[in-house]
Amino acid sequence: MRIGVLGAGVVGPALAAGLAKHGRETRVGNRSGDAGGTYAEVADWAELVFLAVLGTAAVDVVTGVADSLAGKVLVDATNPLDFSSGRAELFVRGDDSLGEQVQRAVPQVRVVKAYNTVNNALMVDPDLPGGPPTMMLAGDDAAAKATVADLLQSTGWEAADLGGIECSRELEQLCMTWVRIGVQTGTWGHAFKVLRG
Repeated sequence: MRIGVLGAGVVGPALAAGLAKHGRETRVGNRSGDAGGTYAEVADWAELVFLAVLGTAAVDVVTGVADSLAGKVLVDATNPLDFSSGRAELFVRGDDSLGEQVQRAVPQVRVVKAYNTVNNALMVDPDLPGGPPTMMLAGDDAAAKATVADLLQSTGWEAADLGGIECSRELEQLCMTWVRIGVQTGTWGHAFKVLRG
């Protein structure tokens, strides 16, 4: 599977490198194209695409490459984080989410919210005590979620489907929980685990 990653900051290259170790062909795109291609070039080439840009840029980036993404699975790994107050807050909350905004911006794309509740170093092969952690995901397309769940399970995760794309609201709030744990402990190598009785 050819996997494109839109975003060449900290998250995108780490994610692409991890997936490449599992035999996936990966390319990273950014606005200028100097990371491996432009957003449009990478989206055209890829079979599955990750969105790994700043939350403030997410809707603009997908809108700009909507034709290249049509019909494809888009994994939205972004969070609507705002640090202007000196601490992390969400700039979208309540009865909306950034995941929903992304899906509304590109209705012809099969958006799956996932990978937004963990440090980039653990996105692939999260070797943590206690067994594989749980990556929760949300989206309206069952087949797209199954594709993402398969990718997760093949790279060291357990997958848990929360429901439709509106469940991005809970996932983005869960990111805030993840951030608060990091702030309190001063460490960022943690992930969530769903335990079933």
